[in-house]
Amino acid sequence: MIGRTGRVTGRVAPGAVGEVILQIRGGSEAFYAYASTQGAIIEKGVKVRVDDYQPPLTVFVSPVDFPPSGQQDNRPRSLIQDTIPSQPRHHSYT
Repeated sequence: MIGRTGRVTGRVAPGAVGEVILQIRGGSEAFYAYASTQGAIIEKGVKVRVDDYQPPLTVFVSPVDFPPSGQQDNRPRSLIQDTIPSQPRHHSYT
């Protein structure tokens, strides 16, 4: 579990239990989430990395580094889209 990435589906904030979706065992599962850094707020939709895991369903997460400003893609994405190349492959039929 530690080192996996996922998306926040329920805001992670101090004094509240957040939710993160992680792809495991051939599917997606929801986990209770807390910020690894005390006092941090992680908004819904942010890609995160699992820093610690407490079985069965609790993870401690931190945001994944973003690209330099101006290059950030703000379009809504699903977890599966992160595994698909951004440009479709070109096929020549001649």
